[in-house]
Amino acid sequence: MSAKNVGKVATLALALVWVFADAAQADKARLLEKLNANVEIQLRDVTIAEALGEIGQKAGVKLALSDEAVWKLPYGEATRLSVTLEGPLADGMTEMLNPFFMRYAVGEDEITIYPRQELEHVIGRPSTQQLELLKKMYSLRISVSPGFPQEKLVSMLAEAYGAISFFPYDIPGRAHTILQSSAGDKGSLPVTLPILLEQVGSARNTPCWYLSGPDSLNPVPVIRLVTEHDFREAQLDQVVDISFKDERADVILQRLAGWAGMELTVNTRVPSWLDRRIVVNVQNTTLRQVLRSIVSTVDGEGISFDTSANRIEIYGPKQPRKEETAAAKTKSSEGTGDGYVGKISIPMDGGRYFLEFMLRESDLTEELRKLRDEAIKDVLGQSAREEKTTEHLGEPTKPASAP
Repeated sequence: MSAKNVGKVATLALALVWVFADAAQADKARLLEKLNANVEIQLRDVTIAEALGEIGQKAGVKLALSDEAVWKLPYGEATRLSVTLEGPLADGMTEMLNPFFMRYAVGEDEITIYPRQELEHVIGRPSTQQLELLKKMYSLRISVSPGFPQEKLVSMLAEAYGAISFFPYDIPGRAHTILQSSAGDKGSLPVTLPILLEQVGSARNTPCWYLSGPDSLNPVPVIRLVTEHDFREAQLDQVVDISFKDERADVILQRLAGWAGMELTVNTRVPSWLDRRIVVNVQNTTLRQVLRSIVSTVDGEGISFDTSANRIEIYGPKQPRKEETAAAKTKSSEGTGDGYVGKISIPMDGGRYFLEFMLRESDLTEELRKLRDEAIKDVLGQSAREEKTTEHLGEPTKPASAP
Protein backbone atom coordinates (compact mmCIF):
# COMPACT_ATOMS: atom_id res chain seq x y z
CA MET A 1 0.00 0.00 0.00
CA SER A 2 1.36 3.40 -0.95
CA ALA A 3 2.05 6.12 1.57
CA LYS A 4 -0.80 8.12 0.06
CA ASN A 5 -3.30 5.28 0.59
CA VAL A 6 -2.02 4.67 4.10
CA GLY A 7 -2.63 8.32 4.86
CA LYS A 8 -6.19 8.08 3.53
CA VAL A 9 -6.90 5.01 5.68
CA ALA A 10 -5.48 6.70 8.78
CA THR A 11 -7.58 9.80 8.12
CA LEU A 12 -10.72 7.68 7.66
CA ALA A 13 -10.03 5.75 10.89
CA LEU A 14 -9.53 9.00 12.80
CA ALA A 15 -12.76 10.37 11.36
CA LEU A 16 -14.64 7.25 12.47
CA VAL A 17 -13.24 7.64 16.00
CA TRP A 18 -14.52 11.20 16.11
CA VAL A 19 -17.95 10.07 14.84
CA PHE A 20 -18.24 7.37 17.51
CA ALA A 21 -17.03 9.76 20.23
CA ASP A 22 -19.55 12.40 19.17
CA ALA A 23 -22.34 9.81 19.16
CA ALA A 24 -21.38 8.60 22.66
CA GLN A 25 -21.33 12.17 23.97
CA ALA A 26 -24.73 12.81 22.40
CA ASP A 27 -26.19 9.69 24.05
CA LYS A 28 -24.80 10.72 27.42
CA ALA A 29 -26.17 14.23 26.97
CA ARG A 30 -29.64 12.79 26.33
CA LEU A 31 -29.40 10.72 29.52
CA LEU A 32 -28.39 13.77 31.53
CA GLU A 33 -31.32 15.68 30.03
CA LYS A 34 -33.73 12.94 31.14
CA LEU A 35 -32.23 12.99 34.63
CA ASN A 36 -33.11 16.67 34.91
CA ALA A 37 -36.68 16.09 33.73
CA ASN A 38 -39.51 16.08 36.30
CA VAL A 39 -41.21 12.79 37.16
CA GLU A 40 -44.05 11.66 39.42
CA ILE A 41 -43.67 8.02 40.39
CA GLN A 42 -44.96 6.30 43.52
CA LEU A 43 -43.64 2.87 44.49
CA ARG A 44 -44.89 0.79 47.40
CA ASP A 45 -43.21 -2.39 48.67
CA VAL A 46 -41.47 -3.43 45.45
CA THR A 47 -38.08 -4.97 44.88
CA ILE A 48 -35.29 -2.64 43.83
CA ALA A 49 -35.11 -4.48 40.51
CA GLU A 50 -38.82 -3.83 39.93
CA ALA A 51 -38.41 -0.21 40.99
CA LEU A 52 -35.57 0.43 38.53
CA GLY A 53 -37.55 -1.26 35.76
CA GLU A 54 -40.67 0.86 36.35
CA ILE A 55 -38.72 4.10 36.77
CA GLY A 56 -36.72 3.40 33.63
CA GLN A 57 -39.83 2.66 31.61
CA LYS A 58 -41.65 5.82 32.70
CA ALA A 59 -38.59 8.08 32.40
CA GLY A 60 -37.37 6.55 29.15
CA VAL A 61 -33.95 5.52 30.50
CA LYS A 62 -32.17 2.23 31.10
CA LEU A 63 -31.32 1.64 34.76
CA ALA A 64 -29.13 -1.29 35.84
CA LEU A 65 -27.64 -2.68 39.04
CA SER A 66 -23.93 -3.43 38.92
CA ASP A 67 -22.68 -6.75 40.28
CA GLU A 68 -21.07 -4.83 43.15
CA ALA A 69 -24.40 -3.20 44.00
CA VAL A 70 -26.23 -6.53 44.02
CA TRP A 71 -23.65 -7.90 46.46
CA LYS A 72 -23.93 -4.88 48.76
CA LEU A 73 -27.73 -4.78 49.04
CA PRO A 74 -29.30 -6.55 52.06
CA TYR A 75 -31.21 -9.01 49.85
CA GLY A 76 -29.61 -8.38 46.47
CA GLU A 77 -32.04 -7.65 43.66
CA ALA A 78 -34.89 -8.80 45.95
CA THR A 79 -34.29 -5.93 48.42
CA ARG A 80 -37.64 -4.20 48.91
CA LEU A 81 -38.37 -0.49 49.16
CA SER A 82 -41.10 2.16 49.07
CA VAL A 83 -40.45 5.63 47.67
CA THR A 84 -42.21 8.57 46.04
CA LEU A 85 -40.38 10.44 43.27
CA GLU A 86 -41.58 13.99 42.67
CA GLY A 87 -39.50 16.51 40.76
CA PRO A 88 -36.23 15.95 38.87
CA LEU A 89 -35.41 12.29 38.31
CA ALA A 90 -31.84 12.86 39.57
CA ASP A 91 -33.12 14.04 42.97
CA GLY A 92 -35.59 11.15 43.22
CA MET A 93 -32.90 8.59 42.37
CA THR A 94 -30.58 10.02 45.02
CA GLU A 95 -33.34 9.94 47.63
CA MET A 96 -34.20 6.33 46.77
CA LEU A 97 -30.58 5.10 46.85
CA ASN A 98 -29.31 7.01 49.90
CA PRO A 99 -30.74 4.60 52.54
CA PHE A 100 -28.76 1.80 50.90
CA PHE A 101 -25.58 3.89 50.51
CA MET A 102 -25.77 3.54 46.74
CA ARG A 103 -25.01 5.99 43.95
CA TYR A 104 -25.63 6.12 40.21
CA ALA A 105 -23.22 6.77 37.34
CA VAL A 106 -24.24 7.97 33.88
CA GLY A 107 -22.76 5.94 31.04
CA GLU A 108 -23.12 6.19 27.29
CA ASP A 109 -26.41 4.31 27.05
CA GLU A 110 -27.51 3.49 30.59
CA ILE A 111 -27.42 4.59 34.22
CA THR A 112 -25.70 2.08 36.51
CA ILE A 113 -26.03 1.73 40.29
CA TYR A 114 -22.86 1.27 42.39
CA PRO A 115 -22.11 1.03 46.14
CA ARG A 116 -20.82 4.13 47.89
CA GLN A 117 -17.50 4.21 49.73
CA GLU A 118 -19.16 4.01 53.16
CA LEU A 119 -20.14 0.38 52.51
CA GLU A 120 -16.46 -0.60 52.56
CA HIS A 121 -16.84 -0.54 56.36
CA VAL A 122 -19.27 -3.49 56.20
CA ILE A 123 -17.63 -6.78 55.28
CA GLY A 124 -19.87 -8.84 53.05
CA ARG A 125 -23.56 -8.20 52.49
CA PRO A 126 -24.88 -5.54 54.92
CA SER A 127 -27.95 -6.11 57.06
CA THR A 128 -30.69 -3.52 57.46
CA GLN A 129 -29.52 -2.96 61.06
CA GLN A 130 -26.00 -2.21 59.86
CA LEU A 131 -27.29 0.24 57.28
CA GLU A 132 -29.28 2.06 59.97
CA LEU A 133 -26.21 2.22 62.21
CA LEU A 134 -24.06 3.54 59.36
CA LYS A 135 -26.63 6.25 58.70
CA LYS A 136 -26.41 7.41 62.32
CA MET A 137 -22.62 7.25 62.33
CA TYR A 138 -22.32 9.51 59.29
CA SER A 139 -25.05 11.97 60.24
CA LEU A 140 -24.77 12.58 64.01
CA ARG A 141 -21.99 14.90 65.18
CA ILE A 142 -20.19 14.99 68.54
CA SER A 143 -18.60 18.08 70.04
CA VAL A 144 -16.25 18.03 73.02
CA SER A 145 -14.96 21.16 74.75
CA PRO A 146 -12.11 21.49 77.28
CA GLY A 147 -13.06 19.90 80.59
CA PHE A 148 -15.70 17.71 78.94
CA PRO A 149 -16.07 14.70 81.28
CA GLN A 150 -15.34 11.26 79.88
CA GLU A 151 -18.44 9.79 81.50
CA LYS A 152 -20.59 12.20 79.55
CA LEU A 153 -18.91 11.18 76.29
CA VAL A 154 -19.65 7.52 77.05
CA SER A 155 -23.31 8.26 77.78
CA MET A 156 -23.50 10.45 74.66
CA LEU A 157 -22.27 7.61 72.46
CA ALA A 158 -24.65 5.14 74.12
CA GLU A 159 -27.59 7.49 73.63
CA ALA A 160 -26.75 8.21 70.01
CA TYR A 161 -25.93 4.71 68.82
CA GLY A 162 -27.67 2.43 71.31
CA ALA A 163 -26.04 -0.82 72.44
CA ILE A 164 -22.68 -0.83 70.67
CA SER A 165 -19.21 -1.99 71.64
CA PHE A 166 -15.72 -1.30 70.33
CA PHE A 167 -12.88 -3.71 69.72
CA PRO A 168 -10.10 -3.89 70.76
CA TYR A 169 -9.88 -0.44 72.34
CA ASP A 170 -11.75 1.52 74.97
CA ILE A 171 -12.84 4.00 72.31
CA PRO A 172 -14.69 6.43 74.56
CA GLY A 173 -11.61 6.86 76.77
CA ARG A 174 -9.17 7.25 73.88
CA ALA A 175 -11.58 9.42 71.91
CA HIS A 176 -11.94 11.64 74.96
CA THR A 177 -8.14 12.06 75.19
CA ILE A 178 -7.76 12.86 71.48
CA LEU A 179 -10.65 15.33 71.41
CA GLN A 180 -9.50 17.04 74.60
CA SER A 181 -5.98 17.49 73.23
CA SER A 182 -7.31 18.90 69.95
CA ALA A 183 -9.82 21.21 71.62
CA GLY A 184 -8.73 24.81 71.97
CA ASP A 185 -10.07 27.43 74.27
CA LYS A 186 -13.32 27.54 72.33
CA GLY A 187 -13.66 23.77 72.08
CA SER A 188 -13.35 21.35 69.16
CA LEU A 189 -15.53 21.33 66.05
CA PRO A 190 -18.39 18.80 65.93
CA VAL A 191 -17.26 15.58 64.27
CA THR A 192 -18.98 12.40 63.15
CA LEU A 193 -18.12 9.02 64.67
CA PRO A 194 -16.23 7.85 61.53
CA ILE A 195 -13.90 10.84 61.83
CA LEU A 196 -13.47 10.05 65.50
CA LEU A 197 -12.59 6.46 64.61
CA GLU A 198 -10.04 7.65 62.06
CA GLN A 199 -8.39 9.85 64.70
CA VAL A 200 -8.23 7.00 67.17
CA GLY A 201 -6.99 4.58 64.50
CA SER A 202 -4.24 6.90 63.34
CA ALA A 203 -3.05 7.33 66.93
CA ARG A 204 -3.00 3.54 67.54
CA ASN A 205 -1.81 2.30 64.10
CA THR A 206 -5.20 0.73 63.34
CA PRO A 207 -6.38 2.82 60.37
CA CYS A 208 -9.18 0.47 59.27
CA TRP A 209 -12.53 -0.09 60.94
CA TYR A 210 -15.58 -2.16 60.11
CA LEU A 211 -18.91 -3.24 61.57
CA SER A 212 -19.64 -6.79 62.65
CA GLY A 213 -22.98 -8.02 63.94
CA PRO A 214 -25.61 -7.92 65.12
CA ASP A 215 -26.09 -11.62 64.48
CA SER A 216 -26.50 -14.89 66.35
CA LEU A 217 -22.89 -14.73 67.55
CA ASN A 218 -22.77 -11.00 68.27
CA PRO A 219 -26.19 -9.71 69.37
CA VAL A 220 -24.63 -6.28 69.93
CA PRO A 221 -23.04 -4.46 66.96
CA VAL A 222 -19.26 -4.24 67.27
CA ILE A 223 -17.04 -1.60 65.69
CA ARG A 224 -13.64 -3.19 65.12
CA LEU A 225 -10.48 -1.11 64.65
CA VAL A 226 -7.82 -3.17 62.89
CA THR A 227 -4.66 -2.97 60.81
CA GLU A 228 -4.87 -3.11 57.01
CA HIS A 229 -3.59 -6.70 57.12
CA ASP A 230 -6.30 -7.79 59.56
CA PHE A 231 -8.93 -5.95 57.53
CA ARG A 232 -8.03 -7.91 54.37
CA GLU A 233 -7.93 -11.15 56.35
CA ALA A 234 -11.42 -10.44 57.67
CA GLN A 235 -12.67 -9.86 54.12
CA LEU A 236 -11.23 -13.17 52.95
CA ASP A 237 -12.78 -14.98 55.93
CA GLN A 238 -16.27 -13.62 55.39
CA VAL A 239 -18.90 -16.35 55.05
CA VAL A 240 -20.78 -16.28 51.75
CA ASP A 241 -23.65 -17.97 49.94
CA ILE A 242 -23.06 -17.75 46.19
CA SER A 243 -24.48 -19.21 43.02
CA PHE A 244 -23.06 -18.95 39.50
CA LYS A 245 -24.52 -20.89 36.58
CA ASP A 246 -22.65 -21.58 33.36
CA GLU A 247 -20.18 -18.73 33.94
CA ARG A 248 -16.53 -18.52 32.93
CA ALA A 249 -14.13 -19.36 35.75
CA ASP A 250 -12.10 -16.17 35.27
CA VAL A 251 -15.24 -14.02 35.52
CA ILE A 252 -16.26 -15.71 38.79
CA LEU A 253 -12.77 -15.40 40.30
CA GLN A 254 -12.56 -11.73 39.31
CA ARG A 255 -15.90 -11.00 40.93
CA LEU A 256 -15.00 -12.82 44.16
CA ALA A 257 -11.69 -10.96 44.34
CA GLY A 258 -13.68 -7.74 44.09
CA TRP A 259 -15.83 -8.85 47.03
CA ALA A 260 -12.60 -9.22 49.01
CA GLY A 261 -11.51 -5.75 47.89
CA MET A 262 -8.33 -7.20 46.40
CA GLU A 263 -6.68 -7.20 42.98
CA LEU A 264 -6.60 -10.47 41.03
CA THR A 265 -3.61 -11.49 38.91
CA VAL A 266 -3.26 -14.72 36.91
CA ASN A 267 0.19 -16.25 36.42
CA THR A 268 0.04 -18.74 33.55
CA ARG A 269 1.40 -19.36 30.07
CA VAL A 270 -1.88 -20.83 28.86
CA PRO A 271 -4.29 -17.95 28.15
CA SER A 272 -7.32 -20.20 27.74
CA TRP A 273 -6.85 -21.92 31.09
CA LEU A 274 -9.72 -20.09 32.82
CA ASP A 275 -12.08 -19.97 29.83
CA ARG A 276 -13.94 -23.04 31.06
CA ARG A 277 -17.55 -22.37 32.01
CA ILE A 278 -18.52 -23.79 35.39
CA VAL A 279 -21.42 -23.95 37.84
CA VAL A 280 -20.77 -23.03 41.48
CA ASN A 281 -23.30 -23.37 44.30
CA VAL A 282 -21.85 -22.68 47.76
CA GLN A 283 -23.48 -22.02 51.13
CA ASN A 284 -22.01 -20.94 54.45
CA THR A 285 -18.39 -21.08 53.29
CA THR A 286 -15.58 -18.56 53.61
CA LEU A 287 -14.63 -16.55 50.56
CA ARG A 288 -11.04 -17.74 50.88
CA GLN A 289 -12.12 -21.41 50.70
CA VAL A 290 -14.39 -20.78 47.72
CA LEU A 291 -11.52 -19.19 45.78
CA ARG A 292 -9.23 -22.10 46.56
CA SER A 293 -11.85 -24.68 45.59
CA ILE A 294 -12.59 -23.05 42.23
CA VAL A 295 -8.88 -22.86 41.32
CA SER A 296 -8.46 -26.51 42.29
CA THR A 297 -11.55 -27.54 40.33
CA VAL A 298 -10.24 -26.07 37.07
CA ASP A 299 -6.83 -27.75 37.64
CA GLY A 300 -4.98 -24.64 38.78
CA GLU A 301 -1.58 -25.14 40.38
CA GLY A 302 -2.28 -22.87 43.35
CA ILE A 303 -3.47 -19.57 44.78
CA SER A 304 -1.81 -17.10 47.16
CA PHE A 305 -3.25 -14.24 49.21
CA ASP A 306 -0.86 -11.30 49.65
CA THR A 307 -2.67 -8.98 52.06
CA SER A 308 0.30 -6.60 52.30
CA ALA A 309 0.12 -5.93 48.55
CA ASN A 310 -3.69 -6.31 48.51
CA ARG A 311 -3.39 -8.90 45.77
CA ILE A 312 -4.66 -12.42 45.03
CA GLU A 313 -2.44 -14.36 42.63
CA ILE A 314 -3.51 -17.52 40.81
CA TYR A 315 -1.04 -19.97 39.30
CA GLY A 316 -2.17 -21.96 36.30
CA PRO A 317 -0.64 -24.71 34.17
CA LYS A 318 2.45 -23.71 32.20
CA GLN A 319 1.29 -25.74 29.18
CA PRO A 320 -1.96 -27.34 28.01
CA ARG A 321 -2.73 -30.82 29.28
CA LYS A 322 -2.24 -33.62 26.75
CA GLU A 323 -5.89 -34.54 26.76
CA GLU A 324 -6.86 -30.91 26.03
CA THR A 325 -4.47 -30.81 23.07
CA ALA A 326 -5.83 -34.13 21.74
CA ALA A 327 -9.42 -32.97 22.16
CA ALA A 328 -8.64 -29.72 20.37
CA LYS A 329 -7.08 -31.61 17.45
CA THR A 330 -10.05 -33.98 17.26
CA LYS A 331 -12.47 -31.09 17.25
CA SER A 332 -10.51 -29.31 14.52
CA SER A 333 -10.36 -32.42 12.31
CA GLU A 334 -14.03 -33.26 12.76
CA GLY A 335 -15.23 -29.68 12.36
CA THR A 336 -17.99 -30.27 14.89
CA GLY A 337 -19.54 -27.80 17.32
CA ASP A 338 -18.47 -27.46 20.93
CA GLY A 339 -21.73 -27.83 22.83
CA TYR A 340 -22.17 -29.21 26.33
CA VAL A 341 -22.07 -32.98 26.65
CA GLY A 342 -22.17 -33.47 30.42
CA LYS A 343 -21.72 -32.09 33.92
CA ILE A 344 -19.41 -33.03 36.79
CA SER A 345 -20.33 -32.42 40.46
CA ILE A 346 -17.53 -32.54 43.03
CA PRO A 347 -18.48 -32.79 46.75
CA MET A 348 -16.49 -30.40 48.95
CA ASP A 349 -15.97 -30.21 52.71
CA GLY A 350 -17.57 -33.58 53.41
CA GLY A 351 -20.55 -32.94 51.17
CA ARG A 352 -21.54 -29.58 52.69
CA TYR A 353 -21.56 -28.08 49.19
CA PHE A 354 -20.76 -29.02 45.60
CA LEU A 355 -18.65 -27.43 42.90
CA GLU A 356 -20.08 -28.13 39.47
CA PHE A 357 -18.79 -27.45 35.98
CA MET A 358 -20.06 -28.23 32.52
CA LEU A 359 -18.19 -30.46 30.05
CA ARG A 360 -17.86 -29.40 26.45
CA GLU A 361 -16.99 -31.65 23.51
CA SER A 362 -13.41 -30.35 23.60
CA ASP A 363 -13.06 -31.29 27.30
CA LEU A 364 -13.37 -35.02 26.56
CA THR A 365 -10.24 -37.12 26.38
CA GLU A 366 -9.84 -39.61 23.55
CA GLU A 367 -10.64 -42.48 25.93
CA LEU A 368 -13.81 -40.79 27.21
CA ARG A 369 -14.82 -40.01 23.64
CA LYS A 370 -14.55 -43.71 22.68
CA LEU A 371 -16.52 -44.78 25.75
CA ARG A 372 -19.23 -42.27 24.92
CA ASP A 373 -19.44 -43.41 21.28
CA GLU A 374 -19.67 -47.05 22.39
CA ALA A 375 -22.40 -46.20 24.89
CA ILE A 376 -24.34 -44.34 22.20
CA LYS A 377 -24.04 -47.33 19.85
CA ASP A 378 -25.30 -49.67 22.57
CA VAL A 379 -28.27 -47.42 23.30
CA LEU A 380 -29.13 -47.01 19.61
CA GLY A 381 -28.69 -50.77 19.01
CA GLN A 382 -30.94 -51.65 21.93
CA SER A 383 -33.53 -49.13 20.72
CA ALA A 384 -33.45 -50.62 17.22
CA ARG A 385 -33.89 -54.18 18.55
CA GLU A 386 -36.83 -53.11 20.70
CA GLU A 387 -38.43 -51.37 17.72
CA LYS A 388 -38.10 -54.51 15.55
CA THR A 389 -39.53 -56.67 18.33
CA THR A 390 -42.50 -54.32 18.67
CA GLU A 391 -43.11 -54.38 14.91
CA HIS A 392 -42.87 -58.18 14.81
CA LEU A 393 -45.33 -58.64 17.65
CA GLY A 394 -47.71 -56.22 16.03
CA GLU A 395 -47.82 -57.89 12.59
CA PRO A 396 -51.22 -59.46 11.70
CA THR A 397 -51.34 -63.24 11.31
CA LYS A 398 -51.53 -64.27 7.64
CA PRO A 399 -54.36 -66.73 6.75
CA ALA A 400 -53.30 -70.21 5.63
CA SER A 401 -53.40 -70.68 1.88
CA ALA A 402 -55.87 -73.19 0.36
CA PRO A 403 -54.44 -76.36 -1.06
